[in-house]
This record gives sequence, structure tokens and C-alpha cells, in this order.
Amino acid sequence: MDLFEPWFIVGGFVLGSLLLWLAGRLERRSGTAATVCYVLCGVAFSETALYWLSAGTGSVVPQLIWIAFPVAFAALVAWRGWRQRTWVARTASDGRQTFGVLPHLGRGVDRDHPDPGPVRTTVEFDQQGHRVLGIEYSTARHTEEEQFAEVAKVAEQIDSINSAVQIRIPKVPALVISPRTGAFEPEHFTPLEDARITRNSFGWLEPDLALDTFEVDAEFDRRFSVTTSDPEFATAVLTDEVRTLLLGDLWFRVRSVAFHGDAMWTTESGALTEDRMFGNSRRLAMLAAAVPAPVWEVCGGDKAFAAVAAGSDTSYNSWNGGRGGFLRTPVNRFREAADRQPVTSVSLTTRTVIALALVVLGLLPVLNSLAALVNVSPQTQLTVLEAHEGFAGDCSPRRGGCTGSSDWVRGKYVLDGTTHVVSTEWIDTLPAKGDVLDVEIGPIWWHPVLESSLAAIYVLLVALLPLLAGALLAKATYRPRPPRRVRKLRKAQEAPVS
Repeated sequence: MDLFEPWFIVGGFVLGSLLLWLAGRLERRSGTAATVCYVLCGVAFSETALYWLSAGTGSVVPQLIWIAFPVAFAALVAWRGWRQRTWVARTASDGRQTFGVLPHLGRGVDRDHPDPGPVRTTVEFDQQGHRVLGIEYSTARHTEEEQFAEVAKVAEQIDSINSAVQIRIPKVPALVISPRTGAFEPEHFTPLEDARITRNSFGWLEPDLALDTFEVDAEFDRRFSVTTSDPEFATAVLTDEVRTLLLGDLWFRVRSVAFHGDAMWTTESGALTEDRMFGNSRRLAMLAAAVPAPVWEVCGGDKAFAAVAAGSDTSYNSWNGGRGGFLRTPVNRFREAADRQPVTSVSLTTRTVIALALVVLGLLPVLNSLAALVNVSPQTQLTVLEAHEGFAGDCSPRRGGCTGSSDWVRGKYVLDGTTHVVSTEWIDTLPAKGDVLDVEIGPIWWHPVLESSLAAIYVLLVALLPLLAGALLAKATYRPRPPRRVRKLRKAQEAPVS
């Protein structure tokens, strides 16, 4: 049976890939057949991964994780919904939309459109003199006859929810400013920012009319693409001050901005959170203030809006009102100063948990190894009950034997009057059954058996990898270093002019 295990795993992933390919081929012919293939593809990949983890670890933990995942996912969705209702209630919004656009098949259409896309949440209120609007919408379209409704809901939660944040402006022609991927290449590679640009583009709402490409200058066109329905309006908007704001603010580096009708908006992949609502509307207000006053008066026919935009307090504390939290606010201020994208509360929590888990995973064996090396760990004698030389395919984990190609020993020892039976990988020379060996027991959970200084050093070196990875992740999250591109630019700016 062990000989066939690798082929079960390979076959499962091949089957999942074939089902995924078949689903793509069937999408245009039969939506029902494509949905069935997508579901079977997910089952194939999921069950194959579960079998791989279970066979590779000889543990029931992967199965427990698989069972716990739906519960955790449902809890996350419920918590996200509760949190959204909580902050929306604080804005005193009545859920009505009085301006702006609605989604329709990737387009931003008027509010009176006969067939708008599914909108999940609407919140509108006044903020620092501006009227701001946030809508959470889905790119998936549902019908009453849709089959596999529950599967579709789960898929929507995972990858079909987007949010649009808008501020009211005078009615103007259409103008779209979008960041380009690979804008800093080939000198500097920015894969994370490029991935974020691509991700945000999936649910982007393009103005619902024909747009033409508009060129500004070589540097700006390398970083952004501009399309417009009125070249004169684009020229009037993209002044030196506006271009400096767009080029210098890292928020605009990963998000598109559109002017059209009575709204200026941006969209982002993911649910409408309090962070996105206030953070994105603040940047839109900053852009509105940078646009020259004659643009709003001549192109929009509104003399008063320029004064409103210029008088709006768009400082971080005034606009957000301390909503960032006591930890995330200083972290994001530091990240922005280092020219790094700010993190959301979910992202910060996830990064912190992963970093902490890696540090703990590495710190425990490091401390146990150090205790053994300095001779402060408990010493006892281990009686060998079984000893296996580890070869590929030898001793299946499900039979309680060795794992992989490592030597494996099962034995018992007495410590503080209690008999312990343990199974452990063996680094030193493999003993024989019945041998009695002097060993040291790690003083910290999980109390590993260390048969020699060589084993302690080996465990120490291996454990340094997750410890270092966790420390690097924590530093990259809380105290990141500016990118090399930014360091070179700042150094050039600080250099004295001869």
C-alpha cells in the first residue's frame, strides 16, 4: 500500500487539474456542468491535500484542521458582518444612496439603471465637508434558478466581494487614472504591489462610456495609464501639483481613481470595512483639494466646491478620528514613512499571529537545545524498545514507525518517578533494541529526548530557521526598511549640489 501512496497524491492533483480545465471549457456551453466540475475540482484538491498531510505526518491533526476550517470560516464571515454593522451604525447612515454610481457588469452606471449589479451594503454620510459613499457589491450574479446556491455563496465570500468608496463632486467628464504593473522595472521589482494592483482591477468599475487614451509625460505615463472622455478636462486636472501627489503617495500606487458625473471613486477587492471607508475617502478628498479650483467651476459649474475641498481637514487624525486603534495607527504611520503599504486590522492580526507562531515554534527547541548543551537539562537513561534505520518507504507513520528517511527510536525512561514512553528521531549512531543510553530531556514542552551534543546542535540549527523567519516577518510588519529604490532616491535628494 505504501508504494501506491505517492501515486494517489499525484493522481488526485492531476484529476483536480483536469476538472478545472474541463470546467473552463464548459463555461460557455453549460453553466450547470461547469459548476459541477468546479465543485468536483475543489473536492479533489481538498481531499488529496488532506490525504497527503495525513499520510505525511501520521497524525489526525490535519483531519481536525479540515473539520475546523468550515467552522472558522463561518465564524469569520459572521464576525465580519457584525463588525460592519457596528461601524455603519456609528455613521448614522440610513442606507440610501443619493449620488454616485452603481456596479453593472464591471461598469459604473447611473443610479436609475434598470439592471444594477448585486449591492450588499450601502453607507452614506457627511465627513469633513464632503459627502462620502461606500458600497459593497458582488461581481457574481445570482438568479432564483441558480443551482448549488450554498457553494456560490461561499465562493462569493472568498473571491467575489468588492468595495467602492466615492465622494460627491460637481458633474464632470470621465477621467480614469490607473497604476501600471511593473512600473519600476527593470531596475526595481515590486511583485507585492503589482499583485495588489491586479487584485484590485478584478472588480474595478469603469465609467459607462467610451474613453480614449491620454498621454501626459514620459515619467507619469510609465507609472500610470490615463483614459478620458474629454482631453481638455484631463489636461486641466493633471497639473504639476496633482501629478506630484499621485506619484508621491503610495496609496495611489495600487488603486485606480475615476472621475465621472457627480462622483469620484476608487474600488478595492474585499469587503467594505471601516478602514477602507475612511482611508480611501480621505485620499479622494486629498485629490479633490489638489485639483485646481477653475476645474470645478468651469468644467463642473460649481463655484463653491473648490472652497469646500480646500477647507476640508484631511489630516489622518481628523479624518479617521482615531479609528485606526492604538497599535495599528502608529504602525501604519511608520510604514507610510518607510514607503510601505499600510496594513488593515485583519492583515496586522494575521501577520502577528503567524510571526508569533514561527517564533514560538523555533524558540522552544532552541531553549531545549541550549539547556542540554550547558548541562542544565534533566538527565536520565533511555531503554530502547525499538530502533529503525530510516529509508525511503520504510516504517509507515500509520504503523507507528519512522518518518521519511530519518532514523527512529522508541524507548522509555523514568523521570521524577514517572515512566515515559517516547518515539523520537535519532541523530546519533542508531542503538540496538534493549540498549540503555544516557540522554538529556528538554526542560520545556514538548520535552524532547536529546541523545548527545550532536543532536542538540542539530535541533538548534534547524530551529533557528522558523525563529529567524518569524523575527523577519515581525520586523517587515512593524518596522520595515524603506525599499532600495526609495533609499537611493532619498540619498540622491540629500546629496549636496556641487
